[in-house]
Order: sequence, then C-alpha cells, then structure tokens
Amino acid sequence: MEISSLHLKGFRNFLDARINFKACTLAIGSNDIGKSNMLHALRILLDKSLSEADIEPSELDFHIGNEGIAEQAEVTIIFRNISEDAVLSILKGNVSDDGETIIKYIATKSDLSYKIFVGSSLEELQEVSSRFYLKYMNLKYIQSQRDLERFIRKEKKQLLRIAQQLLNEEDAKVDEALLSEISDDLNILNGKISQLKYVSSATNDVNSELKKLAHHHVNYEVQLDTGAIEVNDFIDKLQLGAATNGSNVMLGGDGRNNQILLALWKAKSVIEHDTEHEVVFYVIEEPEAHLHPHQQRKLASYLVSELPGQTIISSHSPQIAVNFKPDSIIRLLAKNGATIAASNGCSDCISEGWEDMSYRMSILPAEVFFSNGVFLVEGPSEVLFYRELAEQLSIDFDYENLSILSVDGIAFKIYVGILNALEVPWVMRTDNDISKIRDHDLWQYAGINRCLKLANLEPFEHSDRNILPQETIDNGDWKTVSDEVNGNGIYLSKIDLESDLVSELSAPILAAFNKQSESSAIDYLQKKKALRMRSLLKIIKPSLSQLNSGELVKPLHKLVEVSKAVL
Repeated sequence: MEISSLHLKGFRNFLDARINFKACTLAIGSNDIGKSNMLHALRILLDKSLSEADIEPSELDFHIGNEGIAEQAEVTIIFRNISEDAVLSILKGNVSDDGETIIKYIATKSDLSYKIFVGSSLEELQEVSSRFYLKYMNLKYIQSQRDLERFIRKEKKQLLRIAQQLLNEEDAKVDEALLSEISDDLNILNGKISQLKYVSSATNDVNSELKKLAHHHVNYEVQLDTGAIEVNDFIDKLQLGAATNGSNVMLGGDGRNNQILLALWKAKSVIEHDTEHEVVFYVIEEPEAHLHPHQQRKLASYLVSELPGQTIISSHSPQIAVNFKPDSIIRLLAKNGATIAASNGCSDCISEGWEDMSYRMSILPAEVFFSNGVFLVEGPSEVLFYRELAEQLSIDFDYENLSILSVDGIAFKIYVGILNALEVPWVMRTDNDISKIRDHDLWQYAGINRCLKLANLEPFEHSDRNILPQETIDNGDWKTVSDEVNGNGIYLSKIDLESDLVSELSAPILAAFNKQSESSAIDYLQKKKALRMRSLLKIIKPSLSQLNSGELVKPLHKLVEVSKAVL
C-alpha cells in the first residue's frame, strides 16, 4: 500500500495543487515554499501522534490569495495497491476493486470546524467520526528542527520499552532475576557513595541547615547518591554512551548525534512496525542536518533502502537529491501567488531516457533541481568562460540562485526534458556544427537542427555538399535561425565558443597568446580547450566586460530574465 497522490485546495500555500508520490519520494523547493505544509497535510490525516485537538484548523490554515481568503481548506489523499488484510478489514467497503481508497479532510473557516471522509472514490465518500484507520495505517514523522538530545532520550526510552514488551517468557524471567541483582547492587553502591568523606561532609551541612528551617525536617535527611532509588529509575536514566577502540568516549557533535537519532528512530520503527498487519509511511524533514556531503549521501540511501515502508523526505541538499531519479522528485514552486508541484509531483514523463544518462548523474545535475534558472552548455570550456564572464558583469550565480551545467557533449534534449518537467527555467548555447551523415554523401546542419528541434520548429533538409559554418552566417541562415529560437532561450554559436570569442575580443586575445592572426589564436585555443581557456581568462579578465553588447553574452542576460520571471 502506498500514498499515490495528494490534492491540496485552499490549504496554506496551496490554492489548488495535485501532487503525485512514488515509493521513495524527495520533496525540494525554496525556503517558505510549502514543503513542511505539504507534509503537515499528510500528518493531519495519518499521524497518530497528532491529537484530535492538533488537527483542528486555525485561521492560518486557509489560503490567502488574490481573491481573498479561502472559505474551505481541503486535503485529499489517494492510496493505491491496498492488499494488506488488516487495512482491508478496517476500511471494509471503502477500497475499490483496483485497490484504491480516498481519505479527505475539509476544514471550514467560518467556525473552524472540520470533517473527515473515507471512500473508494470521490463519488463514494462518506463522513466518519474519527481517524479510526490509524490503528493499521499511519505515518511516522521526524521534523527538521529537532532537539537532538531530547529526541535521543525519548527514542531510547521507547526502544527499551518496546524491546522489553517483545521478550518471550523465558527471557523475561532471566531479566527479572538480573534486575533484582542490580537493585541489590544499587543499594550497596548508594551506601558506598554516602561513605565518601567529602560527600558526607557536604550532605551534613545541608541537613543541618534544613533542620533550622522547619521542625518536620528533624527526622528527614537528604543524601547524594546515583539518583536512582529503584532499579526502574536506574534503567530509565540510562544514557547513550559510545566506545571506540575499547575506550568509552562522549557522544559526538550534532552531526553524529543526528545519525544516532535516525538510527534509534529506525530501529524503534522496525520493532514497532508489524509488517504483516500494519502499513507505515515514513516522513523525514531535512535529514542532512549537521552532516558533511559524504554522510548526507549515505544517509539518504540508508533511509530509502532500510525503512520498511514508503518514504517521503524533504531536503535542501544536492547530496541527498543525487540518490533520487528526477521522476521521484517533487519540486514545489510558486506560480501566480500559490504553490504548485512541477508536473504534479513525481512524474513518469521524465523517466524515459533518464536511464540512458544516469551514469552522468552527479552533484552538479542534482544542484540544478534547486535552481531558479539553468544555463546548459556543451563542455567545461563554456562553463569556465561563462562563469568568469558573469563575474565580470556582476551577475552573481549564487545570489541569483542560478546554475551553469555542462551536458558533456550535445545531449541537450534529455536535460531539457527533465528541466521542463521540473519547471526549472533554462537557456542553452550550442556550437554551429556541420557533420557528414555516415555512409551517405550528405551533410547535416547538426547545430542548427539541434536548436530548431528543441524549439519545436521544422529542421533544415540535409545538404548534398559539405557546408562550412561560416556559410550559414554569410547566407543569413544563422541569423534567421537565431531570430526564431532566441526567444525560447536557445542560442546558436556563429561557429563555436573559441571562434566567436576571438572574433568578439580579438585584440586582447592575440596579445595574450602572442599571435598575429585570429585563425592562429583560434587553432591554439581549440587544441587544449579547458586548460588554455583557463589560462586565457586569467589574462583577459579585465577585458571581458567589453562583451556586454555582443552575441556571446545574450544567453546570460536571458538566463537572468527567465529566472526572475518565476519569482
């Protein structure tokens, strides 16, 4: 059984949003976009740690938009693949033949009341008096702002309690006998502590003063001991310690404690979770807190693979995102004053073709899922050049939340498909390639057609002779195509980066390379592209601002424009 989708209407950030989920789902988005609100909507109907009073609506639960405040807030969860006997039994006739059920929460602003409905379809919903289903289907949640020490103490006590309840009769008797021995040992230990001279002296002083304060203190004495009069107190006050190389050490900092907390929580959840009779959904906010990148990646894979149920994680970390395929990512974004999910959340529309490029998945592609705009380029030389050009033009990529991404060749189509599905604005620049078709005496306008296809325009027919990129400039084809596709954020080099750069900034580059002609400077730059581009940029950095009115800079300005359009 899984959560299939969530429909939020008039609820907090969400005017009308439909959000699909996968078995393992990552929710991403900017600060205050509504990730926690989305998860709270799930908790209203599924988290049994929330009381009936906790799920009563407040005025802050109703969406405030251009048309005023919503009169109702609705949360609708659709479940799929329901096959567990206990769930089928408790839901009775509210499961469809396809294994689906719907639970809906409707809050009313006028009297801050709410109702819950359950049914096999939207047309069959019936009001129910309580969240009766929580006995066999519920959600376990760890929030982002957590007091690590308090959580560790709480989870530790619950883990001990559950483990004790699960003991068989023989083991329980063994523990009972041992607890009796520990109780005797505690009495001996407390007696020995009271015999310590400095302890005895300190407590005698306290008792003398107490007797001066009130008559009823005459036969009453305080003492310093282990803090546990009964053995159960002693067990309850056990603290997690740590050992390394056989020596006891203090627990680590917040990063280590965060891992200890999640390990405790996972261990407790697995013990509590009766997989034969209970369905549990796991929701974790920002598990990356206090962890370095390697441990963030490991933690994400651990949670996804180890938890025995559907897992929903929210995060701001590219290191977490790298563990998820794009079709398992919910990207929340603002549109027309309300929050929506790109492509309605987890979307199959981007799964096709992803397997073909998954070997390229790295920290950089993961970063772009969090961006307001992405600049796609062919290779590392373009990345180096445009980062430096942006800096010289005072375009701060980090401040503007922009990314530049090399597609490692010409695989623009796959990246564009993913970015479109996640509704991440993008621009791109590609070389004006001309290539011969294998086994044919035909040449194709590879660069031009790459641009036209991405703009959903008709491509050029193949040529029966070898065309040079310069010819497309001279006959006007380059300008015609550029005029058609630039509005879509698609930019075609006149020839390639090196040729275009030398053409627009000839004098400083010839001086930097000590070359006499533009062609010799281009040849030199093309042979060891990234290395020589890096060296060149160090020398001509002060001159890059001269490019602000040419063709090379147009993608940068367009990137800033499209990114601001979504804010």
